[in-house]
Amino acid sequence: MKTIILRWAALVLACNATAALAQAPSGPFPNRPIRLVVGFVAGGVSDVMARIIAPELQKALGQPVTVDNKPGAAGIIGADLVAKSLPDGYTLYVAPNTHLINQAMNPNVPFHSVKDFTAITLLTTTPNMLVVKSDAPWKDLAEFTAAAKAKPGEIAYATSGIGTTVHLAGELYAHAAGIKLNHIPYKGANQSAEAVVGGQVPSSVSAVSSTLQFIKAGRVRVLGVMTEKRSTLLPEVPTFAEQGYRNVLSDTWIGVIGPAGIPAPVAARLHEEMAKIIARPDIREKILGIGNEPVGLGLALFQAQMGKELEIYTGLVKSANIKPQ
Repeated sequence: MKTIILRWAALVLACNATAALAQAPSGPFPNRPIRLVVGFVAGGVSDVMARIIAPELQKALGQPVTVDNKPGAAGIIGADLVAKSLPDGYTLYVAPNTHLINQAMNPNVPFHSVKDFTAITLLTTTPNMLVVKSDAPWKDLAEFTAAAKAKPGEIAYATSGIGTTVHLAGELYAHAAGIKLNHIPYKGANQSAEAVVGGQVPSSVSAVSSTLQFIKAGRVRVLGVMTEKRSTLLPEVPTFAEQGYRNVLSDTWIGVIGPAGIPAPVAARLHEEMAKIIARPDIREKILGIGNEPVGLGLALFQAQMGKELEIYTGLVKSANIKPQ
C-alpha cells in the first residue's frame, strides 16, 4: 500500500509540474502583456509584420501585445534579448531569416540561432529574384547569364547588404551558372532598388517585397524568381528552375520565435492564434499588399526548416568566403 501511495504522489507531482510550466509564472497563459521584439528600426518588413499581427493577437488573447524595436548588429541585439528572456511565451522575436545567416557568418554570436529558440510560426515568405532596369538589354535569364560569362566580374548586382539573404542568393546563382558578378552592397533594400532604377547599378538581387512598387510601375524587369513555383505576386514571371537552374532556390521569410524551453501548450496556443490571424482574408490582403505571401507553418516543421537552412547558409558563406561587415 505504501508503494502505491508513493507512486500516486509522484504522478500527481509530475502532473502539477507540467501544469505549472504551462501557467508560469502565475495563472494560466496569457495573464499579462506580450512583447514582440523586432531587431530592426521601424518601417522594415519585420516591423510591418509585427504591427499587422500585434493588434489582432491582442484581441485573440485578451492581453496587450506591444511591438518593441531593438535595432542593432543586423538583428543580433534583439534576438539576444529574447534568447535570454524567461521561456514563458511573453517575450517573442519577429525574426527574418537573416537571423540564421548571422549564425552562419559569425559562430561567436551570443546565442545559437536554432538551439536557443523555440519556433512558433513561419508567418510569411517572399521570393528573392533577379531584376534589371526596364530598358536593360537583357530580356531573360539566359541573356543575362551569357553577358556575365562574356565579361567576368564586370556586371554588378546590388543588394541590401553583405550577408543578407539576397546576397547569398546572388552568390548561389553565380555559382550555379558558373559566372562571376560584382557585388555592390547598399545599406538597405530601398537603396538597392533605387540604384537599379536610377541606373547606378545594372541589376539587383532583391526580395519581391522590397521591389514590388518599382515592378508595378514598370521601372524594373524581373528576369526570374528563386522559388520552386511561380509567385502568387508575380505569376507571369518564370522561376529560375524553369530557366535551367533548379537548385537556385531562395526566399526571404518572417517568423515568430521565442526563447528555448517555452512549454508546449503555450507555444501551441501562440501558433494557433497567429495561424488563424494570417489566414483571414483581410489580413491576407494586407500581407500580399506589402509583397509577402502568408504561410502559417508552425512548431516542429518550422524548427526543422530553420535547422536545415542554417546548414545551407553556413555552406554558402564558407564557399563564397563571405565575411561580416
